[in-house]
Amino acid sequence: MMSKPHLLAQHRQARGWSQAELAARSGVSRAEVSGIETSRLVPTVAVALELAEALEATVESLFGSAPADRTVAPAWPGPAGDDRVWWAEAGGRVRAYPVEPTAAGTIPHDAVWPVEARSARARTQADRTLVIAGCDPMAGLLERELWARGVRVIPLLRSSTEALDLLRRGLVHAAGVHFTDAAGRSANDRAVRTALGSDVRVIHQLRWETGIVLGRSRRERSAAALLRANVRWVNREAGSAARQTFDALLSSRRRPAGYAHVVRDHRAVAATVSSGWAEAGVCVRPAAAEARLPFLPLHREAYELCVAGPALGDSRIAALLAVLQSATYRRLVADTPGCGAADTGEMRALAGA
Repeated sequence: MMSKPHLLAQHRQARGWSQAELAARSGVSRAEVSGIETSRLVPTVAVALELAEALEATVESLFGSAPADRTVAPAWPGPAGDDRVWWAEAGGRVRAYPVEPTAAGTIPHDAVWPVEARSARARTQADRTLVIAGCDPMAGLLERELWARGVRVIPLLRSSTEALDLLRRGLVHAAGVHFTDAAGRSANDRAVRTALGSDVRVIHQLRWETGIVLGRSRRERSAAALLRANVRWVNREAGSAARQTFDALLSSRRRPAGYAHVVRDHRAVAATVSSGWAEAGVCVRPAAAEARLPFLPLHREAYELCVAGPALGDSRIAALLAVLQSATYRRLVADTPGCGAADTGEMRALAGA
């Protein structure tokens, strides 16, 4: 006895459409349509909405019930007076991310919240959007290479601690970290385990030099000499790896002028020094090189991306790994001042897991 056709197939056939025609009208691939109709694939929220819109049907009539939570909620509150959002599926749910400055510059918004919250067409990017939280000033390199593979990247500017918290809450797909202990050894695994537990994979992205960016008139050639001088500094926020490095440098010394002046990322540190407001600040060498400023290296750090174990099957994470392991991306990193790509793309479980 033949089994009853899938509800999606029934709706498609009632219109006299082939699988290829439904694929063309919905923007969903023919392979996905076939996989859903044969129950080999479970549609994501965005795919279900695209199919429903093309067939002028409800998700419930096509699938019996929504394949996942179809409601859309803001990932977090946006600024007053700006309702622009990006759509991205994370943690099995489509979320609205308030538009903000990113490490890759301005990224066009998908919709205005909440007027377009029910628009399936506005959310076509949701399943193809990878949200990464971190402080990589070279995120534009990653963004360009992933876009060529059909994946949009939203590189949110966050400290290492903030990035881990967003990953813990299921609001981002990957968190960038670069913690270093007093001996100059990577402390990423310990910080990640404390924040997220052991079901995490760490992907090595690159190594970079962390140090002090200097005003053009400064002549000091060591951190100790700089700390003895009457220098105004710019600082990073609590929870950032750069702030931890600065506090370790200061140790028991009095807090210098500018210590309370906090900016949110490495580029902003270099920009504040370049403007003349400050004469020194802790950042990574690529940011100092971009600003054409002198730089005192302190140590090399591993900048790594953390992903939750269950996310390893996500096609976006697979694309991320492919880019990191590509010769093109590794060359771009190796060509950047202060950076190394020897282990770029290597993935590991947490030490001791």
